[in-house]
Amino acid sequence: MPGSQSSTKSRIWSVDIPQLAFHSDLVLSALLGISALHLSALNPEDQRVAFAAQHYFDRAVSQHRLALGNVEHQDAEAILATAILICHHTWLASNSTPVEEPYVLPLQTYYMARGIQVLFDQMWPSLKGSAYLWYAEQGVGMDDGMPSHFDPFLVGMQQDLDSLSKTFDEPDVSPEAKEVYEKTVMEISFMCYAIINGAEQHHIQSRVATMPIRLPQLFLELVARKDARALALLARNIALLKVVENIWWLHGTGKTQQVAEHAITGIRNLIPPEWTWTMEWPVQIISGDEKMYERDIIEFGMG
Repeated sequence: MPGSQSSTKSRIWSVDIPQLAFHSDLVLSALLGISALHLSALNPEDQRVAFAAQHYFDRAVSQHRLALGNVEHQDAEAILATAILICHHTWLASNSTPVEEPYVLPLQTYYMARGIQVLFDQMWPSLKGSAYLWYAEQGVGMDDGMPSHFDPFLVGMQQDLDSLSKTFDEPDVSPEAKEVYEKTVMEISFMCYAIINGAEQHHIQSRVATMPIRLPQLFLELVARKDARALALLARNIALLKVVENIWWLHGTGKTQQVAEHAITGIRNLIPPEWTWTMEWPVQIISGDEKMYERDIIEFGMG
């Protein structure tokens, strides 16, 4: 689960959440729901597991809505933990749809994740000293500076972003949209730097997962409008899942739940024909054509 690659956070998901579920039917429903969804991806032919996943998810959502209307100090951790589980369930479920069905952008997940931030702020007095503080501190201290060595992956990334960035000066781009595009390019660059610099995987995973909600709200508004540049940038963010350590709560599992492949294929189908060139780099990433090079490093100034 989120942050479980960090030893300081593993206890939350291996001990704290299960113990919380024993005392909270709210958390139990959400935990059973996402567990059943995971099992369903591993055993797609078993419709009973798929039904159980939907049943517990629906129950968790219903219970969570009621709980939000009557928040008490002692319920804060259960409410926050359930919100996090529901958010990850939604992310995985949205990327488990059959290929023949129209692709739906994961906006609901991002809106829910932004809601978790608001919920965290509202419940702060009840969460001081809580184990859940990590959720609001993702990626802190991550080394995302320009690497001191040459790497072909970064060269390809920079050339790709430079080509896309040239379109930001076209007449149909508002100053506000251009600013958001440029911030997104910077964020994608920083994540790639962190990957090459060997930053801790759980920090990179969290940063990739939360990029759209850390940007100005206009970014998601542009994605919702199916703005070609915003879709292309979102595709680059999601494609980075293929170059970080695989974890089922973010990447999905089994043949029917491959998040990056499903999302990139779906976004490519949404992109207007004249913008399909912007999907070349994300497609190369998920197909493995654009590889990470850890050897044959050439130090700058020595080549």
